[in-house]
Amino acid sequence: MHLVNWRRRAVLLLTVLFAMFSTATALAHEGRDVGDYNLVVSFISEPAVEGMLNGVLLSVSSLKDEGHSDTATDHADETSHEIDLVSHGGVFVGELDAGGQYEFTFSGDFEGMTVPFHAHPVETEGSIMIGTDNPVSDEVVVEIRESGFGPAMVMIQAGTTVRFENRMTDPTVVMSGLLGETVASSGGSIATDGVSGIRTLEVEVTHIASEVSQTMDFEEDFINPGQYKAEFIPTSPGPYRFRIFGEIEGQGIDETFESSNTTFDEVISASNLQFPVQLAAPRETENAARGAFDAASVAEAKATDASSSASTATLLGVVALLLGLSGLILGGLAFQRSGSKEWTKK
Repeated sequence: MHLVNWRRRAVLLLTVLFAMFSTATALAHEGRDVGDYNLVVSFISEPAVEGMLNGVLLSVSSLKDEGHSDTATDHADETSHEIDLVSHGGVFVGELDAGGQYEFTFSGDFEGMTVPFHAHPVETEGSIMIGTDNPVSDEVVVEIRESGFGPAMVMIQAGTTVRFENRMTDPTVVMSGLLGETVASSGGSIATDGVSGIRTLEVEVTHIASEVSQTMDFEEDFINPGQYKAEFIPTSPGPYRFRIFGEIEGQGIDETFESSNTTFDEVISASNLQFPVQLAAPRETENAARGAFDAASVAEAKATDASSSASTATLLGVVALLLGLSGLILGGLAFQRSGSKEWTKK
């Protein structure tokens, strides 16, 4: 029995370590229920880096209870006791301000289960093992820091309360479920069925700081049913806004999602990841080139004006010289004529 438990714990430890040190697509996201559907929005790749190909990732799942029959009623009690350990928020969701706390007590229904959990925006994962062989304690504290959870693996017995404490200076959200899985809605609905074949949705992408917007079409990811992508290259860092609009199977959709500490990530400057030499971002190079071009244009205009002025002055000088010479010539001729007349009289 103990050997089986230790094997299970070893496998879980390896799983947690792999999740903590591996990278995944769409680690930070925002999800919500809209009518009969659950929408989950994020960047395609996170962290989203300025100047690198990325885009909007939309996951659409159906909340409709298809295939329901009278037989399902006979199993209502069994279904009501099912616990979703995979989806985000299937067991618990807690929003913690800086220095805040959140508590959850694991009842006997969790006996023999392992509940994964994670937090945003630190994007790290932990697990809680509930079993009779685990240490007895009324309460266990899990600290949330920038570096991760402490401890990341918790072993408790049923009836124990786990208190999450936010040790960071920014707010965070801690929830059950694995990173990258479907988000459970605040009302407890679990999105399970991806909706394929949607061609009536668009996304308006806005860089919030500049308020520059562009509308883009989604393309379906046929490898992952229910996922849609609108690719673009973010050329400025900071928060972005995604407005999803259109319709799904006749149902109108108009939802806005914004990057924040508790949703999907902001776009970060490429210089944050460059080593050992930080290179200028394309926008900085373009701005510098544009500034240099503008300065050169101004200098050229001034030089042209100066050259034009110099040419005008030269022309005026030549004209004045010619007029002076003409005056001398005319004066000489007049003098000569005057002398000739005097000589004739004598």
